[in-house]
Amino acid sequence: MPIVRTAQPFTPILRPFMARGDAMTRADILAALWYGQDPFSNPPADLRTLDLQGWRSQHAFLDDAVREWRPSVIVEVGTWKGASTLYMAKAMVEYEIAGTVIAVDTWLGAVDHWAEPSLFAELSTEHGYPSLYRTFLANVLREGLADRVVPLPLDSVNAAELMRLRGVQADVIHLDAGHEQASVAADLPAWWQVLRPGGMFIVDDYDSSGGRFPGVQQAVDAFCAAQSVARLWPLMGKCKFLKPMV
Repeated sequence: MPIVRTAQPFTPILRPFMARGDAMTRADILAALWYGQDPFSNPPADLRTLDLQGWRSQHAFLDDAVREWRPSVIVEVGTWKGASTLYMAKAMVEYEIAGTVIAVDTWLGAVDHWAEPSLFAELSTEHGYPSLYRTFLANVLREGLADRVVPLPLDSVNAAELMRLRGVQADVIHLDAGHEQASVAADLPAWWQVLRPGGMFIVDDYDSSGGRFPGVQQAVDAFCAAQSVARLWPLMGKCKFLKPMV
């Protein structure tokens, strides 16, 4: 059955709010994406232990984006166990910024998590299905940052479409989802529509020397050239660039 897409029932929800130019609160985000429900409101009694394993989760670009941009909405696409999500949420607290991190992930892993035995073990499968979200949930709650985070358990492209339809714009986007060129090439234009003009886009696993995931660098370079991005800054496995104001 074909998927029917229509923006008409969705776009009016936040149009008056966005027109005022106010900062979007966590309550606004929950209203837009969760129909007002809080996914952290009824946590399980058997929370997992804290496990903040990740990669480049405390990168300078992430701290700089919070400190310099003072964002009300950050979107992280590809959250894993939430280490970088929580790093940015803690930075918001430290810099006294009333902001929220939207954590987008299926929590099912990417192809590399299924292709490599050590990464596959991190998915903590139960009854034939990954249970990684339970680790993410426990990490957010144990760090006391549930009031700074909103999970969105969708694949990257559908999450971007939902946010666009609901009128949720991001000030900063951190993309750390698929690592193949085709995957990144699809993610970049989808999330470009969600990023506000003048906003900051950060991409993980960018390595101008090729590195482990050369497709990331190839997709980013091609996208930035097509969008006439003025400058791209690479640093220690990540890159960042700005969305032009016009």
